Amino acid sequence: MNPSEPLSAAQLLARNLRRLREERSLSIDDLARRTGIAAKRLAAVEAASAQIHLDEVSLIAPALRIPIAALFATE
Repeated sequence: MNPSEPLSAAQLLARNLRRLREERSLSIDDLARRTGIAAKRLAAVEAASAQIHLDEVSLIAPALRIPIAALFATE
């Protein structure tokens, strides 16, 4: 990907999800247990190889104790 091109929403969410999860010292399995979303699916979302559903976003944000907007933050 060209660094001057803006990230897609999926790429932005993937980057932020991984960062926020790791900042909380959570494994993908930990987050899967907290959200009820399969670990394999979360890994695919973090790799930006799967599209996320809004219902899943609404499970992930409280599991990480963040506002939904933090998953789409550009900074």
